[in-house]
Amino acid sequence: MNSGRGNGETREAILDATDRLLTTRGFRGVTMDDIASEAGVSRRTIYMYFPSKEEVGLSSIDRVVAQTYARLVELAGGTGDVAAVLHRVLVERVLRRFDSVSAYHTSLDELFEAVRPAYMARRTIHMEREVALVAKVLAAGRAGGRFALDDAVATASTLVKATNAFLPYSLSVHELGQRGQIEVEVRRMADLLLRSLVVPGSEPRVKGAAAAKKQTKVQAGARARPGEAGATRRKKPKP
Repeated sequence: MNSGRGNGETREAILDATDRLLTTRGFRGVTMDDIASEAGVSRRTIYMYFPSKEEVGLSSIDRVVAQTYARLVELAGGTGDVAAVLHRVLVERVLRRFDSVSAYHTSLDELFEAVRPAYMARRTIHMEREVALVAKVLAAGRAGGRFALDDAVATASTLVKATNAFLPYSLSVHELGQRGQIEVEVRRMADLLLRSLVVPGSEPRVKGAAAAKKQTKVQAGARARPGEAGATRRKKPKP
């Protein structure tokens, strides 16, 4: 056993080991001894970080949510059309979770059943944080004239709840095995939600701006060489 690992590293190793075991045994079939053996630590070491197997399971879920949120923050801070940014955030909050548990999706029912009471309390906290993030994107879009909405927080709550239908804990084991179909459906849902928010005609005119800039350069060049065009015309032979 490797006792030289730092506290954070040991904790992550325990969660990694749990995730691996969930792929083959299911949550009910995994014991603390199994996790200790898989992680290369003692059972006593696990109890230093987690008071129970249920807490290990909850922490595994928390880690997925935390990693997803970090990615959403990154996306929300991106540049470009705010509508495209919001679309990416809504889709990613589903697909990131989906991909994170895909290896052990057949064990999710057992896991959520075992930790449901405590999980529901944490889920509320997780959702509130994501709602706040989405609300910031909505507020920025409203300020820029891209979105039409009254209450950014209330609207964000509606968007998050609408896409919750595609999160792993809302899907059956069969549905969790259909990643491609889920992606198609969540993208379609995001499209529909954005249509209700986007102000018609507010799309950024990137191509038009680029064309105008190019035309300005052409005109500036012509002004810089006023006699060149005339000289060229004088040299052109008559028919």
